[in-house]
Amino acid sequence: MLNRNPFSRPFPERLFGRQVIIGHGRTALFVFVALLFIFPLARALAYGLIVFAVALAYHFITERLGVRRTGPKWTMAKWTLDQALLLLFVSAACFLLYNYTVGWSVMNLEVFLYIAVPTVLVGLLPIVTSGLALQIRAERENQKVASRLQLSLIGSTGGVAPVSAGKPSGEGSPDSIVVGYQPRLVKRTTIYFESGRRKEIEQSLDIIEKEYAYDGLLRCHPHYSVNPDHILGVTADAQGLRLTVQGTSVKVPVTADNFSKF
Repeated sequence: MLNRNPFSRPFPERLFGRQVIIGHGRTALFVFVALLFIFPLARALAYGLIVFAVALAYHFITERLGVRRTGPKWTMAKWTLDQALLLLFVSAACFLLYNYTVGWSVMNLEVFLYIAVPTVLVGLLPIVTSGLALQIRAERENQKVASRLQLSLIGSTGGVAPVSAGKPSGEGSPDSIVVGYQPRLVKRTTIYFESGRRKEIEQSLDIIEKEYAYDGLLRCHPHYSVNPDHILGVTADAQGLRLTVQGTSVKVPVTADNFSKF
C-alpha cells in the first residue's frame, strides 16, 4: 500500500547517465529558445550552455559525494529539494554571467537574492507539477506489472520452487541462492540463501551470476540479482517492483528495463 502523501513516496531513480544528460539538454534548449526573444543569439546560447554545464556538474559531483538518487529513501520530497538546489546554482551561474556582460556593475548579494529566491520558488511550481504527474504515471504502470506477476505466482507454486537441478550452491547441502547484492562502487557481493543464511564473497555480481548460473539468478537491478523461482510476493512504486523472496527480508528492487525477464 502506497503512502497517501506523494512527497513521502519513492520517486523514479535518477542515476547520472544518458537519460539525465538528455533531460538537462532539453532544459538548456528550452532556456536558449526562450531567451532568443530578449537576447541576441550569442548571449542566449551562452545562457543555455551555462544551464547545461551547471546542471550536469551538479548532478555528477553530488552523486560522487554520496547523494543517492535511488532506492526507497529517494522520495519526491528529496527530489524537490534537489531541484531547488539545482535552480539556486543555475541562478548563481547565470547571475555571474550577466555581471560579466555588464562589467560586474550589479555584483551584490542583495540583488542576487532578489533574483534567485523568486526564480527558485516560481521555477519549482512547474517542476513539482510535472514530477507529480511522472510519479503517478510510473506508479500506475508498475502496479499493473506487479499485479500480473503476482497472479502468475498464485497460479504456479506460490513462489516456492523445488531445489534447482545441478550442483547445489550450498556447501554440501541443497541450499539455493535466492538473491545477490553488490553495493555501489564495491566489488563485493552478499548472497542470500533459501535457508535464510547469507555470505559475502569478494567478487562482483557479474561473476557471481556466471559461477552460480545453475541457481537461475537473473539481473533485476544494477545492484541486485534474484532467483525468480523463490519470489513470494510483488509490490510496486514509482521506481519499479519490490520482490519478497524466500529466505530473506530484503525487498529486492526490479527496474523497468528488467520487467520483461519476469
